[in-house]
Amino acid sequence: MKKIIATIILAVMLMASSAWALTPGSCVQTPYQLGSGILLVKLVCTDSPDGGGMATQTVDADTMALLKGNYYLYAVTTYKTVGGTAPDAADITVLMNGEDLLGGKGTNLIHASATQDTFPYSSFMSSYRFPPIIATITMTIANQATASANYTIELIFVR
Repeated sequence: MKKIIATIILAVMLMASSAWALTPGSCVQTPYQLGSGILLVKLVCTDSPDGGGMATQTVDADTMALLKGNYYLYAVTTYKTVGGTAPDAADITVLMNGEDLLGGKGTNLIHASATQDTFPYSSFMSSYRFPPIIATITMTIANQATASANYTIELIFVR
């Protein structure tokens, strides 16, 4: 009898916790080949409507197959998506093998109304640089608190 009661309590707790779970936002990712030497990966993002933040975004396998060994990260540009809800100032981290390719320069890169950009940066070398793409690129967004905010992020890669 105690096992049945414990099982029922556990089931109720699991159902309740899933009902309160926050939904992460998402981005629609589209690659654009701009001539033979530039590949732009555009991420049109919508943050969570319930405060769940943004899920980690990973550049898809087909785009990574084009990038790996052929391109360098050149710049990251952000702007409010036209017609969308303005975001809060937020931070972007672009990662490859756990390294922030922006070297901290993604802090407050997302702005409520302005278009902003940055080049990759090495905080170790204290200089801007253009890292070759040799592994999968992921991106995290932090400190964006406006529900259903809409913003676009462009990752620009060159040969």
